[in-house]
Amino acid sequence: MKQFAVRALVTALAGILSWPVRADDVTPWTHAVGANVLEPNEKSLWQEAGEFDRALARAGKLNTDPTLTAYLQGIMDRLYPEFKGRLTVHLLNAQHLNAFALPNGSVYVNAGLVTRFENEAQLATVLAHEGAHFVHRHSLQQAERVRNAAAFALVVGMLGVPLVGDLAALSSMFGFSREHEREADEVGYQRLIAAGYAPRESIRTFEHLQAEIKAAEIKEPFFFASHPKLQERIDSFSELVKDTNSGEIAHERFVETTAALRLATLEADLAAYRYKQLILVLADPARRREYPPEASYYLGEAYRLRNEAGDLESAEREFNSVIETAPPFAPTHRALGLLHFKRGDKARAASLFRRYLELAPAAADRAHIEYYLKDLAP
Repeated sequence: MKQFAVRALVTALAGILSWPVRADDVTPWTHAVGANVLEPNEKSLWQEAGEFDRALARAGKLNTDPTLTAYLQGIMDRLYPEFKGRLTVHLLNAQHLNAFALPNGSVYVNAGLVTRFENEAQLATVLAHEGAHFVHRHSLQQAERVRNAAAFALVVGMLGVPLVGDLAALSSMFGFSREHEREADEVGYQRLIAAGYAPRESIRTFEHLQAEIKAAEIKEPFFFASHPKLQERIDSFSELVKDTNSGEIAHERFVETTAALRLATLEADLAAYRYKQLILVLADPARRREYPPEASYYLGEAYRLRNEAGDLESAEREFNSVIETAPPFAPTHRALGLLHFKRGDKARAASLFRRYLELAPAAADRAHIEYYLKDLAP
C-alpha cells in the first residue's frame, strides 16, 4: 500500500514539475542570486530543494565535521568564486559512488566517492561538474524530469518513511540528459583550468570509478546513472587534456584532510561486506600509501571474507603488519586471534584475545571473546 502511495505522489509531483521550459529561454547565472529574483516555476524548485536540505539535516545523514566541510567548500569557492555563498557543498554519510546538485545550489557528495580519489584535483573534477548543473540551470531546463532528490524528499516526508539510506540512492536514479551532462563536463573542465588544477587528473577520476564498478560488478553506477558512458568520458577528457600538463594536484593536502574520513569509509565498507572494493583500493601499492597503517587491517578482513585460495595467508600477513606498525589498534588482535583459533593454535589465540581486551576494555563483543578465552584455558 505504501509503495502504491509513493508512486501516486511521484506521478502527481511529476505533473506539477512538468512546466514547458525552452532551453533557449534559460541563460546561465553569472553571479550568486537569491530566490527573490526567480520566476514562480524556478522558485518552486528552489523551495523543494530547500525542503530536501532540511530533511537530510534532520535525518542526521550529513557529515558536519568543520574541517572537512570547510575543505570541500573551499574547493567549490575556488572553482566558482562568483557564486560563493550560493553553491554550498554538503558531505553525505553514504558509501555509494554518488554526487548530485539541487536547483538551489546545494551540492551533495558522498563520503564513499570522496575517499576513492587520490588527490584534490580529482575531487575538484566532480565538484566542478556538479556546480555547472546549477550555474546553467539544468533543473529548470528539464523540469519535466525533476523527479529527483527534492521531489522524493517531499514524498518520503509525507509518508513518514525514514530518510536514511534509500533516499540518497533514490536521488541518483533521476539524472540530467546526456546533453546537459556533456555541457557540465565541458564547463567543469574549463573551471578546473581557470582554478589552476591539473586537468589531466580528470581522466583518473573516471578511471577510478570505472575500475571499482567493474570490480564490484555494478551495472548502473550511481554517479553515472543517466550520464554518458564512463569510457566515453575518459576518451573525451583524454582528447581535451592531451596538450595540457600543468596545474596543481594537491595530493598531500587531500590525503591529510581526508585521513580520518577514509578510515571511516573503510570501516563502513567492511561492515557492508564490500570486500571487492576494499581489495581493489588497498591492494594497489600506490593507493595504499595514502592510508595509515591501520588500513591493512581492513585489507586483511577483506581477504578473509573473500576466502579464495591463499586469502587467509594474505589476511594473516596484513594483520601482522598492523600489529608491527600500529600495535594499539585493537581490532587487529581480535582478527588475528580468530585466525589462530580456527587453526588450533590455542596459545597464540589466547594471547591475542587477551591483548585485544586490554586495548578495548569496553568492546561490544567482550563477552564473546571471554567465552573464547574460557574455551582456550588449559
